[in-house]
Amino acid sequence: MDAGLAAVLGALAGSIATIGAALATGWSARVQAKITARAEHVRQRRDARQAVYEEFLAAAHAHLDLSKLLLAPAPEDFDDLDRLRILPPGMDLLAVRRESKALHENLVKVSTRVQLAGPKEVSVAADLVDDKSGDVYGVLGTIHLPADYPGAPSLSEQWSDGCRDFVEFSSAVDDFSESARIALDNDGTKK
Repeated sequence: MDAGLAAVLGALAGSIATIGAALATGWSARVQAKITARAEHVRQRRDARQAVYEEFLAAAHAHLDLSKLLLAPAPEDFDDLDRLRILPPGMDLLAVRRESKALHENLVKVSTRVQLAGPKEVSVAADLVDDKSGDVYGVLGTIHLPADYPGAPSLSEQWSDGCRDFVEFSSAVDDFSESARIALDNDGTKK
């Protein structure tokens, strides 16, 4: 083999190696850029979800705090509400009802943002919290009916129903918290 041909073949081999290295470096840089972009997207989405989940839980706990009065022993009549100091200080039953309505409506409003933030498991858990919050509001809204209203259950029966609804509401909030935690722990590698 002639020295000139050897030099040309050597130069060609060096060029091919350089091009191959450049292609590999470019491909590697592209893959790394995708990984970085995906990680940033997952982080931003997680931060947004966490904020809305925290707002939803705060709204749910505000309604739970007001409605925990349903855990008190069932009053026999409306005088027991005052005598047993079941109602929050400075509030009568009508004020409790209005506050429960406002807290439930706020929860429903924040729930819309949870639905948009997803994922589906968290949205389903938020729907259940909404439903159970509505049940508690419904009980607090009807407790004021006089016991002699035709077909109305007694105050103690209404209270017992309210206690059951409160426990289900509290359980739904706990389930939502667990679903939200799992969603926030997802690093983007699981579907």
